[in-house]
Amino acid sequence: MTTPPSTPYPVIDGARPLLGHMPEMQRDTYGFYLRHHRAAGDALRFNAYPFINFYSFAAPDALHHILVKARHKYSRGARWSRIVSYIGGNGIVTSTGEVWEKQRRAVTPYFQPAHVDKYTGMIVRNAAEMAEGWLRAGPDAPLNVSRAMMSLGLVNISDMLFNYDIRPRVETFARAMVDGFYYINRFIQNPLTPPRFLPLPVNRRFARDKETADAVVRDIIAAVRKDDENCMIGALVRAGNTDRQLHDEIITLLMAGYDTLSTALAWAWYLLARNPAALGKAREELRAVLGPHGLPDAQNVEKLAYLRMVFKETLRLYPSAWAIHRFSEAPDEVMGRPVRKGSSVVLPLYVTHRHRDFWKHPDAFHPEHFDKTEAEGRPRFAYLPFGAGEHVCVGAHLAGMEGVLILATLLQRLTPRLATNAEIAPLVNFTLKPAEDIMALAVPA
Repeated sequence: MTTPPSTPYPVIDGARPLLGHMPEMQRDTYGFYLRHHRAAGDALRFNAYPFINFYSFAAPDALHHILVKARHKYSRGARWSRIVSYIGGNGIVTSTGEVWEKQRRAVTPYFQPAHVDKYTGMIVRNAAEMAEGWLRAGPDAPLNVSRAMMSLGLVNISDMLFNYDIRPRVETFARAMVDGFYYINRFIQNPLTPPRFLPLPVNRRFARDKETADAVVRDIIAAVRKDDENCMIGALVRAGNTDRQLHDEIITLLMAGYDTLSTALAWAWYLLARNPAALGKAREELRAVLGPHGLPDAQNVEKLAYLRMVFKETLRLYPSAWAIHRFSEAPDEVMGRPVRKGSSVVLPLYVTHRHRDFWKHPDAFHPEHFDKTEAEGRPRFAYLPFGAGEHVCVGAHLAGMEGVLILATLLQRLTPRLATNAEIAPLVNFTLKPAEDIMALAVPA
């Protein structure tokens, strides 16, 4: 019996000699994938450098196949893991095999709903404190929402997981992490980036940024070892982890624990300010559920259905992890098309989240996408803001709850109002961030 031939990939125009499609891809990363997938379909093969096979799949069935059904044929790839380890060492994001399984088992209990619910009071207090600071600045003072949400995310994750007050050093740590993300994104986007060991200004700056972050992590470890803190890192200390292992877990959890949330909250503030009808619905729900003076908590946050849809819709339009990268360890066939062993495979969630077959208003802010009536029949893998498969984000529940709690707390006190009406585009910087900081005004609710 002969095997039927595989379906050929569509031809993608615009490839340059030797460099292929890489210059266009690097110039406008998420837009490149969106344009070509909408024009040519869900399964694409691009011309990259002569030594790289490069595939991209946007259909939910393809994502399910690669991340779940045939996951044994794919890995994160040595190159991706090596680059991310520049910041995160051998933490839970980059580790594999038995090391990853051990780390995952150790941290998972601290992200279970029963444990996460204990954090709600602290999350609300920190958000309220930030809102009061905004109001004291006055209605005409421009506020950097992007940086404020970043600081809040770092303060919360440090308070929750490490019992460590990062506030005195939050600005310098956040700046170091942002610069670090830019640095590793250069390597991900361009395989020909000069290596780290060369004494170039960009490499020296990264070394300084890394030392800034490492100094904070050393302080956290010292504080936990001194006081035997009853927190996640304290449990890892008591389990006999070395300082090197503790360092990698702390830096990874700080990196992953604040970035998705803080970026999503900044985008949510931007989207609500530009969509008064959605803002009105959210405000009406807050009054109905919390009353004039009630505080959001673990019990009533489940009743804030529309605000949860606002947060989910924000992550649909601007998923922090805009794409999932895999490396094919064995030959495969996806959507009837061949994938060669040793190839780079991109799953552009930004495209899947805006797929015209599954979203009524793919490019618009429409929280009702997550209403039961509109969501009925939509494939599970059409929406993956926290990934899927064995490497699904361990903090997904915490991020969802924290996002709604913070939005509820801020909207009780403030009205989203941007300092300028200019539209802000996303920018791929390891994660998907606003191309410029989102600036707002402190308008009382």
